[in-house]
Amino acid sequence: MGKWKTFLLVIFVSFGIALVVTGIVFCKKSNTFYPSSIPLANELKRVIFETNGKITSAWLAHELHIRKGTDLFSLDISSMRERLGTISQIRNVFIEKRYPDTLYIKINECVPILKLVANVDGEKKLFLVDEEDGRIFSPICYGREDVLNLLPVNLILRTKDKLQFLPQEGMSTVRELIATLKDEFLDIFQSIKFLDLRNYDHRLGAIWSTIGLHLKNEIVVVLKPQDFHIQLMKLDYLINEKCQYNLHRIKKITISSPDNAILEYKW
Repeated sequence: MGKWKTFLLVIFVSFGIALVVTGIVFCKKSNTFYPSSIPLANELKRVIFETNGKITSAWLAHELHIRKGTDLFSLDISSMRERLGTISQIRNVFIEKRYPDTLYIKINECVPILKLVANVDGEKKLFLVDEEDGRIFSPICYGREDVLNLLPVNLILRTKDKLQFLPQEGMSTVRELIATLKDEFLDIFQSIKFLDLRNYDHRLGAIWSTIGLHLKNEIVVVLKPQDFHIQLMKLDYLINEKCQYNLHRIKKITISSPDNAILEYKW
């Protein structure tokens, strides 16, 4: 009887071992059990944030609900990218998890060249115009000093909907004008009240296209969108030489004509 019990015990043990071995082999072949592919919970300890603009890490953490101690593996970076993609100031964003404990975020922001105030739902709001493609965006993390030296602009706003303005095309030409003013005609630049782009057409050969400079002494200067250096040299001569004693009488200076500048006087 004892031999019989021993025999049964050996059979049961052998059968159990066979089941375990078979299970391990099956799981390896089917890839349902592969310990190295399952990351352990990783506590978020560090966020590396890079930007070319004004957005701060504090604003970003609040906007994306990033909290230290969060499980890095559980963070949904797709929804983070989608959320930041709705911010008009952000051109593009790159986010990745860097195990074991780091989240890396890099943002490329718009760089403003002009500013404007627009009426949105009965409320006046500040917007900025990007220097690269003319997109109009609502500023985030900008202080008063950050927009102080940006030229105000008057333009015809085209809208996709009431909260989203379409880009202002041909901004490379406007950027050239502003660069010429800052580099060579700083006195004129500092006397500009606002830039008028309502009659500006960026298309090459649009002979009716003009850019207006409204100066602080109430003089309106009309430029054609080319040969800015020559046009501004004429303007500088008129202001500082020919008309310096009667500038108060001048209402408009048109330099968009191929001949000499045309002056209009106040009555």
